Amino acid sequence: MKVTAQWIADQCGVSRGTVDRVVNGRANVAPEVRERVQKMVNEFGYRTPSQRQAARAGRGAYRIGFIIPSWDPFFTRRIRDGIRTATQRRFAGDVLVLIEELNNRSARAYFEAISRLEARRIDGMVVTAPDTPAMADEIARLTKSGIQVVTCDSDVSDSQRLCHIGQDMVKSGRVAAGLLAPYTQGGEVLVVTGNREFTAHGLRVRGFLDRLHEICGEDVPTQIIECVERYDLTYDGVFEQLRHNPRIRGIYMANESVRGCMDALERAKPQHHVHVVCHDVTPHARQYLEQGRLDFIIDQDFSAQATRAIEVLAHTLRTGEQPRQQVEYTRMSIITRELL
Repeated sequence: MKVTAQWIADQCGVSRGTVDRVVNGRANVAPEVRERVQKMVNEFGYRTPSQRQAARAGRGAYRIGFIIPSWDPFFTRRIRDGIRTATQRRFAGDVLVLIEELNNRSARAYFEAISRLEARRIDGMVVTAPDTPAMADEIARLTKSGIQVVTCDSDVSDSQRLCHIGQDMVKSGRVAAGLLAPYTQGGEVLVVTGNREFTAHGLRVRGFLDRLHEICGEDVPTQIIECVERYDLTYDGVFEQLRHNPRIRGIYMANESVRGCMDALERAKPQHHVHVVCHDVTPHARQYLEQGRLDFIIDQDFSAQATRAIEVLAHTLRTGEQPRQQVEYTRMSIITRELL
């Protein structure tokens, strides 16, 4: 919970202007009202932006921790590009971003990275994390200690994060279904997802299935396999599905291991063409699209997400103002072979 002048005013049943007069020691406030407001201010530690700035005197730039998950280098490079855009072009020394790049996807890796950032006295943090109760509890702990958290790409639902910046994952899944459905009438669809603890993956799959059923009917056969973004699990899972089910006509790749899917298709050699839709214009996905082995790519702007997450967090740290929106979506693009 972020304590603001408006929040104090709402709790005390007064206007925001009255709160401003109390915290700044101005006149024209009834004694009993001043006492009530001051009690809330003291209890919750509210400070005006100018008071926060004075308290920060000598500390220099705002320090924002940014946890980059253990992803393919293609994605992490784009995230770093977004961080550079925010710090070099837009804030010019006003914000210092301290990066922790994970080397695995375990909960322990996240919590250890958070501890290291806390030791470096961060004011706020941007994180892409699994949507688990443990992570929601950790965000609550950070918020209580005064460290504001923005989630990027994958949200942590029901947490006390300040804001979420990412792609509209439900819509991206629905778009994928709209692209794939015309090619799969009368056949079956295989959905390959990563780790559904990441909100992004679960929402994509939900959006895809909802739209697919709207187009093809509730009884359209679908199979879902979870591959935790690993090449070997994707390869084995897709190959086994193709080997045992000749009715598969379409594959929706909701995770990043497109290479595993394509290698499995090449080995399985189905008697008919299997249409594939995936996300993100990675080098491998681009190659497959150029070759005609992939039908569509739904792209998202990881750089813009990282930049915007830092912008939102920096604005709140400077002013104490809440973001205007709890969720902000970045643009989505549909890429075909002709657009490359």
